[in-house]
Amino acid sequence: MAEAFAALPTDFILDGELCFCDGRGRSDFRALHAEMCQRRPDTSRMAYFAFDLLFEHDVDLRRLALAERQRDLARLCNKVRKEVPYLFLVESFPEGEPLLEWCEHYQLEGIVSKRLSSRYSSGTCRDWQKTKCDGWREANQFRHKMFERRKKPSNEFTERDRALVRKREELALVCRRLRDADLSQAVARELHKHQALLEQQIARARTVEV
Repeated sequence: MAEAFAALPTDFILDGELCFCDGRGRSDFRALHAEMCQRRPDTSRMAYFAFDLLFEHDVDLRRLALAERQRDLARLCNKVRKEVPYLFLVESFPEGEPLLEWCEHYQLEGIVSKRLSSRYSSGTCRDWQKTKCDGWREANQFRHKMFERRKKPSNEFTERDRALVRKREELALVCRRLRDADLSQAVARELHKHQALLEQQIARARTVEV
């Protein structure tokens, strides 16, 4: 999948999710994790669902309204569908309640509601909200308990941890200073990659397996 995206003549950055689908087309998060642990995973049932377009041809689209980004995303997905057949566009619907009822009927996780006028923002914000189906929440209560048993916070904070935090702060400062500069897409991608790697290292350093 990564090779197919890399072979495209168009440069872009998507926001989406890799999913492993069952026979009815429903995504299964646990099955995806189990399959990725295999030496030869079954990629025939994997799909990448794109729900936002952040960059295209080094143009930052995050300041545009969601409705405009979705329009550009639909155009892009239609353009590259033949080269990347497992790329799917997440459809939008104007009414949330009937969609949530439909998801409940088909035992899906839930829906995400977004403001069409909102700009792109990383992390949690007031412009989007996730609503999970009651049936899915009840059926997956054990997942949260299992996660709590696997990891617990560590009170030890070593000098290496402090060094990682300092690196993260320095890199964050560089990213803020260069955010409005005329960066190439490759440079911006490398900066964000290093920042994500530091976040992972810090998270691993501050948790212990039990």
